[in-house]
Amino acid sequence: MKRHPVLNLRELQVFQAVVECGSLGKASEVLNLTQPALTRILKRLEEQLGVALFDRHAHGMSLTPYGRALEPHASLMLSESGHAVRALREMQGLERGVVRVGAVSSAVEHFLPDAVGRLTERHPGVQVHIVEGLSDELAVWLAKGDIDLAIGFSMPADDAISLVSESEWQEGCHVVAAMDHPLRARPSLTLADLAGQRWVLVPRKMGPREEWQQLFWSQRMAPPPVAVEARSTSTIRALVARCGFLSWMPRLLLGECQGPSRAIEVLPVEGVASVRTFALFQRRHGTLSPATVRLRDDLLASIRALPSAVRTGP
Repeated sequence: MKRHPVLNLRELQVFQAVVECGSLGKASEVLNLTQPALTRILKRLEEQLGVALFDRHAHGMSLTPYGRALEPHASLMLSESGHAVRALREMQGLERGVVRVGAVSSAVEHFLPDAVGRLTERHPGVQVHIVEGLSDELAVWLAKGDIDLAIGFSMPADDAISLVSESEWQEGCHVVAAMDHPLRARPSLTLADLAGQRWVLVPRKMGPREEWQQLFWSQRMAPPPVAVEARSTSTIRALVARCGFLSWMPRLLLGECQGPSRAIEVLPVEGVASVRTFALFQRRHGTLSPATVRLRDDLLASIRALPSAVRTGP
């Protein structure tokens, strides 16, 4: 019977370090190993697999197509190894569990903090790592095992990502502007009226940016130039509130800008609406720590408790 290669975690650690560092020199510093030792380990891994994983060149090392195919699997295997060690330590009482959760800004600013607060109050030894990102990024992090849970929008379930539950809450994005923006003086607005305005949006290829572009294309208009790109919600809000920019975001992200003293609000524009639904996802492969399961169940209850109102209008 032909024996298949058995992947060794140490070899995968070296492989992943070289991927992240881009060279043997930097990887050797990170792992505290000599370059000849790293070379031998990588050579042994490549010989086992029968393929070259890296292209060597003067400025460092880059992945071959075989290396790119191996990288997500190596990342997931190393992540699962860490989960196994943490689970055993939790059983021994050495630690009480680590939870890694990613979420879109709307969730980070609303129901996620309450769920995390309840978890850490009931289980003081639990450590929670929160990362904020767009749904596109959350899907990649889940698939690689960098996070265990994700709250986002429009994230298709696949071999690496499992849908836990969707809420009935539907929150669309809107054009938003400062309360004293000159466009508010007009009795009615169409999309054409916005073409000459300054816009601040998230970077290209991100879900909200793509949605915003499609808004103009659907009415056979070229999307206007974007003056500022920013990933930070607080930066976008500040530019809208203080500098006269327009942006595209859900009501939930207006945050403290709402209320009697609000500085930002939805700008009513005829024929402009979108709908998105909150959903909870988890990585499909591997096991979740007991602490992660507790947070997942709490978030599941929170999502299901969201109002079943559809808010797409201004």
